[in-house]
Amino acid sequence: MVEVTFGTRTVDLPYMIQIPDVTEELFDELTDEDTKAELFDGVMIVHSPATLRHDAVANFVRALLTDFAKEKGRGGVFGPDGLVRLRPGRRFAPDGFYVRADRLPDPTPREFEGAPDLVLEVLSPSNRAHDLNTKRPAYREAGVREIWLVDPDAEEVVVDRRRGAGYATKTYRRGRVASQALGGFWLDAAWMWADPLPSAYRCLRQLLEGRP
Repeated sequence: MVEVTFGTRTVDLPYMIQIPDVTEELFDELTDEDTKAELFDGVMIVHSPATLRHDAVANFVRALLTDFAKEKGRGGVFGPDGLVRLRPGRRFAPDGFYVRADRLPDPTPREFEGAPDLVLEVLSPSNRAHDLNTKRPAYREAGVREIWLVDPDAEEVVVDRRRGAGYATKTYRRGRVASQALGGFWLDAAWMWADPLPSAYRCLRQLLEGRP
């Protein structure tokens, strides 16, 4: 558990702390189930708790991904507490990530080794720069097939799709956002900007029934 204080006051504003010279072994010693932390090339990044809006949108999208993959028998969806070890020294905790069935280790490991098929990141004021400037290039370098960057403040979804040795990027502000990594999965961008969010159960039924 990480707590940031100034004098006698505890910080309750969005923050991101970077701790240098952290090995993977030290990272394991410093973190527990209550600590939202990642490791990037020797730097441990500790995040403040997510805002309620960030948490709600991430849970909504992750629930749809999880239940769709399960219903279709396509693999597993994890996050936000599960770690992805892209390579030695790079351990990230996406808001969600999907791994197709034939790539799922058995038994399910403590963390996933390698590049997931799809990664979900929901941007917020405290993590925007880190997600866009550090994690996004690292996901691309690792060869993640599809990267979803959901921005509730700008009300847009940016999707990077792997194309050969590079990536094609498309931005959605309305209409259907479809996945190629998890074939058949889609959601309407308007669902994510609604307040309150729609019923995930009803959206899943619409998705599974193939209704527009």
